[in-house]
Amino acid sequence: MLNRREFVWSAAAGAGAMGVLASETQAAEPTMSLNVVYPNHEGARFDMAYYRSSHIPLVMKVTKAKSALLIEGVPGANGAAAPFVMIVHFEFASADALKAGLADPAMADVRADVAKFTDITPTVMLGKS
Repeated sequence: MLNRREFVWSAAAGAGAMGVLASETQAAEPTMSLNVVYPNHEGARFDMAYYRSSHIPLVMKVTKAKSALLIEGVPGANGAAAPFVMIVHFEFASADALKAGLADPAMADVRADVAKFTDITPTVMLGKS
């Protein structure tokens, strides 16, 4: 029978090994990201259906992002409103791919499309992982 101490040690060792493997596979050029955060506020307008069905596909087409992860804010356990309506994380294969995507002239269409689904001014952050 495996005792608790041995189980915890083997789990920790396994997690460490996975971290090393992940680090080694990311040793080449880092993945770049464009992160857009829509803070929540009283009376905020955000059309989730339009955002998911029209805006995100437009952004993906124009920027040629590798993937997008959408995180929709939900009320907390105490019923408090989520601090953010939406956070989206677009991944790009490289810094050059991100730069090219943002430089595409059709980004003007992406920016103009924002008013169709929200009145929130988003915060934008570039990142790497």
